[in-house]
Amino acid sequence: MPYFERKPYVSPARVISPIAAQPDTQPISDIARRVLETERGSRKHLEGPFTCRKTCHPGGTATILLSFAAPEGAETVEMQFEPGDLTNPDGEILPANRVNVLPPQIRLAAGEVTDVAIVVTVPDLAESGAYHGRIACMGTEQTSIVVVFEVAGTQT
Repeated sequence: MPYFERKPYVSPARVISPIAAQPDTQPISDIARRVLETERGSRKHLEGPFTCRKTCHPGGTATILLSFAAPEGAETVEMQFEPGDLTNPDGEILPANRVNVLPPQIRLAAGEVTDVAIVVTVPDLAESGAYHGRIACMGTEQTSIVVVFEVAGTQT
C-alpha cells in the first residue's frame, strides 16, 4: 500500500492576482518608539498638548518653555528627554534632529523647580501647518509631553 496517492493535476477555477506592495508611510522612528513604550510598561502623559505661542517661519526657531517641579517631601526626580519627529496632518515631517530639549536631562531635589525649553529649528523648505509630536521623558517618571508648533508658509 503506497504512502501517498497520485491524483491528476487540477487547475484552480479562479486566478488569484498577486497583492501589490504597499508603501510604508509610517516612519521607522514611530515604530521603534511604540516598541520601546510597550517594553517600558505603562506611561502617563502630562497635561497638554503644549502649543508654541508664536507662529514659526521656515528658517527660524520657536520655543516652548515648560516648568518642572519636584513635590515637597518627595524623592529626587531625574528625567532625560528624547524628542521625536513632528508631523502635520498632510504627513510632512520635522525630523527629531530639528527638535532640541535644553537641558536634555534634569535632576530635582524635593521642592526644586526648573525650566526646560523645547526648541524647534524649522527647515527652510518646511510646509505650513500644525506639527504635532512627543517628547519622551525617561527616568524617575516615565511619561511624554505632547507639543504643537504652527509653521507659517514660506516667507518672501
